[in-house]
Amino acid sequence: MRRTILSSVLVLCSVLSFAQSTSPDALYERGMDAITGIGVSQNDALGVDYFRRSADLGYGPAQIALAYYYETGTFLAKDPAQALELYRKAARQGDPLAGWLAGRLYLLGPVALRDPEAARKSLKLAADQNNAYGAYYLGRLMADKDPTKSPALYKIAADQGLPQAQYFYAKTLKDGHGVPQDRLTAYIWFNIAADAGYTAALQDLNELDRSGSFTMDQISTAKAKSREMEQFVIRAVTARGCSGWDGEFDEFPTPPPPKLQRFCH
Repeated sequence: MRRTILSSVLVLCSVLSFAQSTSPDALYERGMDAITGIGVSQNDALGVDYFRRSADLGYGPAQIALAYYYETGTFLAKDPAQALELYRKAARQGDPLAGWLAGRLYLLGPVALRDPEAARKSLKLAADQNNAYGAYYLGRLMADKDPTKSPALYKIAADQGLPQAQYFYAKTLKDGHGVPQDRLTAYIWFNIAADAGYTAALQDLNELDRSGSFTMDQISTAKAKSREMEQFVIRAVTARGCSGWDGEFDEFPTPPPPKLQRFCH
C-alpha cells in the first residue's frame, strides 16, 4: 500500500515538474494544450507564444508549428520567408515534416523564395524517410527533370493513401512515362484514386473504358483488385492521425495545422 502511494506521489511530482518546466519540449506541449483547449481554455495567442519560446530554444516541432502561422498568416502577419527559415531549421534536425514543408515553399512559394534545387534537396530528405508528402512532391518535381524517378516516388505515396499520388502513379503507367506502360495496372490505381474522391481519375477511367483495350473479364478483375487493395492503401488506414485538414487532398497538399502536426513527423 505504501509503495503504491509513494509511486503515485512520484508520478504526480513528475507531472507537476514537467508542467512547470521551461524546457523546449514542455513549452511546446503547453502550446499544444493552449491551442486545443486541453487543461486550459483554448487560447491560440498563448499557444503561439509558447511555440515561439520553444522554437527559440531550437525545438524542431515548435519551429514547424510557428512556421505554419507565419506561412498561413494565422494569428501572425503572413511572412513566408520567416516560415521557410523555421522549416529549414527543423529540417536540419532531420524532421521529414519540415523537409516537405520547406520543399513545398521552395517550389510553390513567392517568386523570391523559389529554388528548384533547394526544393529537391529538402523533399529528398523527407522522401528518404518514406514520407508520403515528400515523396509525392519530389515525384512532381522530377517528372520533367528525370521522369524515370517519378513513378517510384509516386508509388511510395500511393501506398500510403494519397489519392493524388495514386492518380499520378496511374498516369505514368497509362502513358508509359518513365516506366513500362501497363494500362491494366493503371486502371486499378485510377479506380482507387477515384474511390478516394479524386475526381480527375474519372476522366482517365472513362478513356480507358472507351479504348476497348480490355475485355469485360479484365475490367471485372481490375475492379476486384482495386477493392482488395483499398483495404491497405486508404488514408483512414495509413495516416496514423496525420489526416483531416482542408487541403490534404489538393493536387499540391497544404501544410497540416499544428494540432495535427504531432502525428506527421
